[in-house]
Amino acid sequence: MPKPTEKIVLFLCTGNYYRSRFAEIMFNNVAGKMGLPWKATSRGLALDCGAHHIGPIAKSIVDELKARGIQADDAITRLPQAVTANDLEAADRIVALREMEHRPLLQQRFPAWADKVEYWDVHDEDHVLGLIESEVMGLIARLVSGGERQVPPVLSALPPAPVVNKPTKQITLKVGREIAGRKGKGVTTVFDTPLSEAELLNLAAQLKQKCGTGGTVKDGRIEIQGDQRERIVAELEKLGYKVKRAGG
Repeated sequence: MPKPTEKIVLFLCTGNYYRSRFAEIMFNNVAGKMGLPWKATSRGLALDCGAHHIGPIAKSIVDELKARGIQADDAITRLPQAVTANDLEAADRIVALREMEHRPLLQQRFPAWADKVEYWDVHDEDHVLGLIESEVMGLIARLVSGGERQVPPVLSALPPAPVVNKPTKQITLKVGREIAGRKGKGVTTVFDTPLSEAELLNLAAQLKQKCGTGGTVKDGRIEIQGDQRERIVAELEKLGYKVKRAGG
C-alpha cells in the first residue's frame, strides 16, 4: 500500500528558541512512535526579540530531552528560524504557543493568517515544558480521532484540560509506583489498560495537568513524575474507572 502523504504541523513562538522547539521535538517523538503521517516543524515570529539567547536552543530543553532519553540531534543543533509566508502556506496545522503574545504579531506581520491558527496559552517562562507536552499530546489525540479543540481560543491562566469521556463500561486500571533505575526520581504508573493509544494520550494529558507535573506514555502505560498515587487514584475514580493499586 502507498505510504500516506506526510502532513505538517507548524509550531510558532516568538524567538523559536524554547517553547516552539520543545513542542516540535515532543510532537515528532510521539508521532514517530505511533507511525502517524504527521511531521512537526517550528518557527519564530520575532527573532529580533531573542538577542539574549545563547546557542541554538534553550539548555533546559537539551537537559529535559537527555533525561527522557530522546534523541533529536538535528532539531537541537539548528539555529532559530523566522517564519515565512511559505512556511505558513505549507503547513496543514498551525499552532501558536500563546495567544496574547502571538496573535498581535501575526496580525502585524501575517494578517491573513491570524484567524487560521490554533492558539494555546503557554507563557514564556521556566517550568512550562510539562504544559507544552500536555498540549502536544492532546493535539495528537485530536489528530488521531479527527476531533477539533473543544474550547474557543480564550485566554486563561492554564490551558484547558483535554476532554476524557467517562467509560460507558467500567474499566479497571492499575496504579503503582516505580523507582528502580530512575536515580531516586520515581514515577507513578497507570498500566494494564485496555485503552487505545489516543485514549492513553488524552488521559495522560489530563492526569499531568491535574498533578501539575510532567509525564509520558510509554509501552502502553502512563508514567507521571513523582509519587502521585493518591491524586491519580482519586482522579481516575472521578472519571468512572475502577482502580486497583499495585505495590506499596
